[in-house]
Amino acid sequence: MILPDKHLTLSHSLIGSGARVLDAMPRPITVSRLWDEVRSSAGLNSYWRFILVLDFLFTVGAISLVDGLLIRASAKLEEPA
Repeated sequence: MILPDKHLTLSHSLIGSGARVLDAMPRPITVSRLWDEVRSSAGLNSYWRFILVLDFLFTVGAISLVDGLLIRASAKLEEPA
């Protein structure tokens, strides 16, 4: 389920779905906005699967939640001027 194999395609694995979610996060974003952007992607067509992918990404340190916004680990939240 995490990695693709001969019975599970990359787009339906957590790694592949996680990559799609990270691609949709060029800047901090709310959970609901992110869901709207990725809901039609292969492997992410249900909300429980989307939440599972977010849990996976959070567990491996790829995303975090700051002030109600999801951010990529490499992205920094800018302070308002």
